[in-house]
Amino acid sequence: MDLATPEDTFKNITFQGAGFGELAEHLSALPDDESHLSLFLGLYQPDKKRALEELGRAAGKSVETVDFEELVSRSESETYEALDRIFEQHRNTGALLYFRNGDQLCGVYTGYTHSKVKYASPQERYFLQKAKEHKGPVVVDISEFSAADKTIRRAAGSIVRFTLPDSPVKRFLWHLRNYTLHGFELRSKRPDAYADTAENY
Repeated sequence: MDLATPEDTFKNITFQGAGFGELAEHLSALPDDESHLSLFLGLYQPDKKRALEELGRAAGKSVETVDFEELVSRSESETYEALDRIFEQHRNTGALLYFRNGDQLCGVYTGYTHSKVKYASPQERYFLQKAKEHKGPVVVDISEFSAADKTIRRAAGSIVRFTLPDSPVKRFLWHLRNYTLHGFELRSKRPDAYADTAENY
């Protein structure tokens, strides 16, 4: 499965579902010279951490963490240079590259103020090309479901959803910690960032 001709097998799975185990098996058999782009969509970081560890073990890869907040610049050329450095640094390692804060990369709103359509930016398209050339898995962590525009969803070989836990206690503790660290201002206001609708997938 490559980025040019992605299959739909893993396009709508959850961390707790059977599909995630099948994804791990798929990555364990991924040839060393092939790429695989996976999107982690959702807010619940504890499960994302566990999922990343499981995929790394299954693929037999070391996990290298990169933060888009440190890569994405208002200058396209600076962003391209930063992405070049990261992928060149790991060109022959076969590492699983984990990109945090994917919301910083994904798409821009165009047209009318209330438009709900996001289009891929040049930086995003450049990143997807570099991910396609990387020999190994690439995971992009996106906190808001709506931040993943159609371009990156089409390019992804897998899309894994992470929802908040059913346990009221765990949900309360997560919200408490999230507000303590980030304040009461949640990021996206347009469109509803947490709508769990079919159009998001």
